[in-house]
Amino acid sequence: MKKVIIPFILLLFAGNVFALSIDLGMDEVLIVDNSRVSFDVAQNNPNLVLLMVETPNGSVLKGLTFGESLYVNGVNYTVGRLDPQKMILTLHLSGNYSKTEVLKKKDFKVEILEAFDTYVKLRIINTGYYDLNDTLIISSQGLPVEERPIFLKRGESITLKVKVPSNQINVTAEENKISKTVTIESFEELISLENLWKDDRIHVKLKNHGDPANVTLKLLFNGLTVEKKGITLERGEEKEVSFESNINQGALVIDYGVIKQESFYFETPVISLVKVEKEKDKLRIWLKNEGKGKFVGKVSVYQNSFIVGEPYYRSIEIDPDKEGLVEFEVPEDAEFLTIAISSGTYSSTFPVSLKTGLDVKALNSYAKGILGGKTSYTLLINGNGNVKLGVEGLPDSIRASFYYNEAEVKQLNVVKSTQVVLLLQLPNLPQGFTLNKPFKFNVTINGIKIPLELEVSGIGILPVYGDNWLAKMNYTSEYHHLGLPYKVVGKDITPPFVFEPAKGEKIAIIYGNYIRQGKDLRIHLLDTSGKIIASSTQGKGRSDYVIFNQSKFMLMIEGGGYFNSILLVADYLEVPKNITFEVKRKEFGEGLRTFIINASSLRGKTLEISVSSSRDVEVRAYYFTLNREKEDFDPLSTNFKGAFKGRGEEIQGALEIRSYEDFIAVAIIGEGNVTMKFNVKGGELGVRELSSRVIYLAVLGLLALLIGVIWLEKKLG
Repeated sequence: MKKVIIPFILLLFAGNVFALSIDLGMDEVLIVDNSRVSFDVAQNNPNLVLLMVETPNGSVLKGLTFGESLYVNGVNYTVGRLDPQKMILTLHLSGNYSKTEVLKKKDFKVEILEAFDTYVKLRIINTGYYDLNDTLIISSQGLPVEERPIFLKRGESITLKVKVPSNQINVTAEENKISKTVTIESFEELISLENLWKDDRIHVKLKNHGDPANVTLKLLFNGLTVEKKGITLERGEEKEVSFESNINQGALVIDYGVIKQESFYFETPVISLVKVEKEKDKLRIWLKNEGKGKFVGKVSVYQNSFIVGEPYYRSIEIDPDKEGLVEFEVPEDAEFLTIAISSGTYSSTFPVSLKTGLDVKALNSYAKGILGGKTSYTLLINGNGNVKLGVEGLPDSIRASFYYNEAEVKQLNVVKSTQVVLLLQLPNLPQGFTLNKPFKFNVTINGIKIPLELEVSGIGILPVYGDNWLAKMNYTSEYHHLGLPYKVVGKDITPPFVFEPAKGEKIAIIYGNYIRQGKDLRIHLLDTSGKIIASSTQGKGRSDYVIFNQSKFMLMIEGGGYFNSILLVADYLEVPKNITFEVKRKEFGEGLRTFIINASSLRGKTLEISVSSSRDVEVRAYYFTLNREKEDFDPLSTNFKGAFKGRGEEIQGALEIRSYEDFIAVAIIGEGNVTMKFNVKGGELGVRELSSRVIYLAVLGLLALLIGVIWLEKKLG
């Protein structure tokens, strides 16, 4: 007898070991091959599970308690634990079946197909087992934006097009009380401005990235509409629109349900006089277009303010960087003439002497100045006669003046040799040129063109903040460095501060005592042309910051009245991730790389940091959330006030991330190839820990069963 019972018990145990355990909710259906399994709980007996198995041949309903089974179509369903709070039943399956699947009885999924600034397309998919016959309510920021009755069979979908006020959308099946929330990472422009240029007209190229749209374009000059056009763009279509208005500066308004405005400034044409030849009464004039757009205009020849050229004018078209030739008949005895060039937006004159020649040279052809300052060139003119002084190719923001014996002049009578100074007054903001990038322009003297070169650098120079050797030696540089905090003192708005070029995502953050007092400062991010491309939007009493990818950039700080603060620009990590980089020595003699890490997703956890380097480096980690903690950030100070630090080729440390944590800062000081790794600990029970517990409990269960088998064997024997 015992020889039969013991193998039977072991076989039964083996069957339970290899049984599939499935958690099934009361709002769910278990699909086993062609069978559908669901359950309910008896009202008068919460321990009694009403298990229903529906097959193509019929349905079976049976009341079962813990450990009892129902055998249908070769499959044994054994009732396990029932969670009375969540109403989740554990079912153990054994027998002959090939596949299982658990589905909600009623459920749906929301997919974002496309998200533009004018609309969002959503796909609603019935992921439940039964048909979904309901009313969908779509809302955003608590406001309903769409209400739609739907009927979807299992696996069917419907596409909805809605306009929402925010990036978070809530979709609710009203009758079944099912709600889903989706978040849009970013909205794309439905209509993008691909190009804006000018020749004899203004041209605009637009592209539609989504559904067909009607677009209205307005051309503004001094705030007034000078021309208006409307077009229709199909999906993916690019279309060019031309305006007849001949203006060089203004704004383009694009309205397609969202209104965008793009300011433009086209450089005025730059026409230079290459040379003039006269043979008896035939005058030949060579002109060159130094500008960026096509020149279309007229040329006339004057003498003593009267037109003497025949014909009265010649029409001319010159492409950029090309030359054009016009010919006139003039009085044979003419010695001094004025060549006049004009178009709808440009006019210029070139006095020429046909009697005597002039020799002009620049004693310095290159000059460098700072924003808001002045710079000059010295010109030497040899010859005799009346000369007219001018410049071409300078941005309108730069004022040019000629001085002779400390008096400003525009014309001058030259006798033998004369020295003239060209003085340039530079603007406070870079407009029409790029900082630290030399550009060329010309001085014109009676048609003679003298090429000159100008380079402008930023005026804003900040002192290093902190109790460190750089601050004590009052170190400054033309470029401000990433990773170093700087002290900013200003009134209303500062000049732009130029930072060293750097690739990758960065953060600029302003903090200090002024912020702690509840005052408000704003950071403006500028490109090298001086255009503001982003501004911070945090409220009063909070550290303002901007996150950006611009490699070449400048920063300006705006406040109310006088302010005193600290500015830091550093590498930015949205989430901790393993990175490899090189730390190089900066011009002040030390290598430094600082990372600001967004810690909001790590709250309540532990962040372990591991740094390995090809050479010895120092690692300093700081809490960077409270204003006082930001003020303590001083990576070059000997008085360390951070969370942990270490030095060597291998450094490890950890920070406990607090419940209110926003940022942490990590500074690497030294030189070498560095790999920084992060490990986050804490939070929910990990998969490895859960698996270990399951194995442990299984072993205990097996030992208990073996003890029972041995006891039964002794009793039978």
